[in-house]
Amino acid sequence: MSAAFPRGRALAAAAAVIVVAVIGWLVWPSPPEPVVLKTGTPQHLVTVTIDSLRLGDTAVDIAVTDRDGAPVDHAAVRIQANQPLMGHAGTPVQAAASGPGRFHAASVPLMMTGPWELRLLIDAHNAVDQVTVPLWVGG
Repeated sequence: MSAAFPRGRALAAAAAVIVVAVIGWLVWPSPPEPVVLKTGTPQHLVTVTIDSLRLGDTAVDIAVTDRDGAPVDHAAVRIQANQPLMGHAGTPVQAAASGPGRFHAASVPLMMTGPWELRLLIDAHNAVDQVTVPLWVGG
């Protein structure tokens, strides 16, 4: 009878470890999803993707297509972060071409929580478009 008692304890301990592991797996924070914002103008469709939205310098990817969905090559894209409630305006950042119709700004400053606007200036050589994308930066 005494041999069954330790065996029962071992099974109970194993079950407790499994329960704790499952609970830990369920509540462990997962990485945040990328923020994807879409907008357009009469000439262009624009998708802004931020993989890791956070305070400080943040990388921003921009995809620009024409209204038919073809990538806009040989364009120049500048992005400026503005905090409208406080009147803060960041220095415009030139986005580097990273593929057909794709542009990457490695360091866009978002220096406080709250509402922001990402202002994009797209110079596609045949037309210049300006779009504003609203964004919320949490704490």
